[in-house]
Amino acid sequence: MMEKMINSLKKLGLNRYEAQAYIGLTKIITGQADEIAEVSNLPRSRIYDILNQLEKKGFVEITRSRPLRYTVIEPTVIFKQEKENLIDELQSTEKKLEELYLNNTSEVQAPVWLIHTTDNILEKEMEVIKKASKLITLRAGFLLKGEAQMMIKAFNHLPRSVKIKIIANKECYVENEKIEIIDIFKKAKLSNLEIVEGDLPMMKMLIRDGRELVGTFARFEGENNSVKPETAIGVNNRYEALCKNFNDYFIKQFNMLNSFNKKITKK
Repeated sequence: MMEKMINSLKKLGLNRYEAQAYIGLTKIITGQADEIAEVSNLPRSRIYDILNQLEKKGFVEITRSRPLRYTVIEPTVIFKQEKENLIDELQSTEKKLEELYLNNTSEVQAPVWLIHTTDNILEKEMEVIKKASKLITLRAGFLLKGEAQMMIKAFNHLPRSVKIKIIANKECYVENEKIEIIDIFKKAKLSNLEIVEGDLPMMKMLIRDGRELVGTFARFEGENNSVKPETAIGVNNRYEALCKNFNDYFIKQFNMLNSFNKKITKK
């Protein structure tokens, strides 16, 4: 148990002696240097330097009395702050690396990937949504079961500055079960989401920032064009010129439908 605590504290920037001193001081809360050396099983000749380093790193407070007294900073406070610092650092690094990746994607001949099984298609869509920085467009001739709810959850994690525009059929059927596409998205009440109803073919296309798309095709049958999810095939495409063309066409179609619907509403 002791070794696990020492290793954890090392990850927060302490060396072995500093970790031992902090653990020892946690046991007595406050004390003089010789008391801390004894409870931590550390050499007295080193304890002042160790405690001074712990103060610099924010793990102890020193009362300037004679003799000096050292008080432990509560572990909950330490770990909360360190976790926040670590998360901030990781998020900053992730953002910088992602920018490097995206800025250089166009310089590499990006292949087109086929995606098999609905689980893999949904996973790829969530991954693409997560990377959006400006705009998500979705042309939804159909959605799979639970897909709208997964998308809404992913949309909620995006900054509100990321615009989401959707053209969708009012409803679709999957294995003869009705999915109310328009109603599901409207009930989410996302301030950055706009949706208009269209008369779309039975396919789906999600585009991120005009740079990457996931298209999905599936067989359907019966009078209600019920989708057979086991036949679904996804396509992940990162050719920017192609993605931009599809995205530009989407925006024109969206604006036209939106304008038309507003005129109908006024009448």
